Amino acid sequence: MSEPAAKPKSDLPVRFVSGITALLVVLPILIKGSFWWLFGLAAVAAAWGLHEVITMSMKEQRATAYPLGLLLGAGWFVVAAFSTQDAVPGWAAEVDPILALGVLTTILSAAYFLVTAKTTEGLGHRWAWFVLGILYCALPLGMFVSFLELEGGHAWLFAPLFAGWCGDIGGYFAGRAFGKHKMIPLISPKKTWEGFFGGVGLAVFGVVLLKVAFVDPWIDTESPLTWMDCIIVGIVADVAGVFGDLAASMIKRTWGAKDSGRFLPGHGGMLDRIDAVMFTVPVVWLWVLVVRPLVLG
Repeated sequence: MSEPAAKPKSDLPVRFVSGITALLVVLPILIKGSFWWLFGLAAVAAAWGLHEVITMSMKEQRATAYPLGLLLGAGWFVVAAFSTQDAVPGWAAEVDPILALGVLTTILSAAYFLVTAKTTEGLGHRWAWFVLGILYCALPLGMFVSFLELEGGHAWLFAPLFAGWCGDIGGYFAGRAFGKHKMIPLISPKKTWEGFFGGVGLAVFGVVLLKVAFVDPWIDTESPLTWMDCIIVGIVADVAGVFGDLAASMIKRTWGAKDSGRFLPGHGGMLDRIDAVMFTVPVVWLWVLVVRPLVLG
């Protein structure tokens, strides 16, 4: 009689140790780090994420495509990171950096694919993924750095993170307890509308907790984070985070990948860890810099 198959070993201890290690590295920079420390941390994350996108979408060309992607992505990252300061660095002060980067990204990436093409099959498809990967990785993480230059910058830095973390927790437990109606089963079979609304509720609570327990007593006596901000940021950041997670799943399913890479043992790739942040940060950035000034006059 054959022996029963051994149960697969749990990767929970590995996940726990690697997760705590990463947290001990990242958290001090988020709490006490200067603009340039945060700039460096976010730049590494953006570069790593871009490497994962290029590896998934065009593995055979990554040796030549990745350096070009880094060059173009660095421009978008720098402009986004300096977007809340008076001006971008002096080398770009005489031109519209967004217009210049848009033209450069389009022309240089097109030229690269035309020169290196060995077949026309899927050529435009790979070009589109290349440009999308640059914008997807560079802009949100550059915007994240830019929060630090705002009044009460740490409040805005942590708001999308708290909303995302609490939204994930609320969505998971609400989905397990009450989940019946699937959101987008083609992309993520486990996500339900019940989990979605549970996540929104806990995300709002998370931003309120950030204001009451950390921002008001520790960051700024006249907190820029109002009660209206807590509600709106909690809602829009969680909704964006859900779609950020789904967008990352869509990318992985398109290329038949279970994880985006091998960034942390037991946790998958860089994009697996920050997929929600890639959407929560831009919507909070838009709220703080574009919509909020119009609402508050």
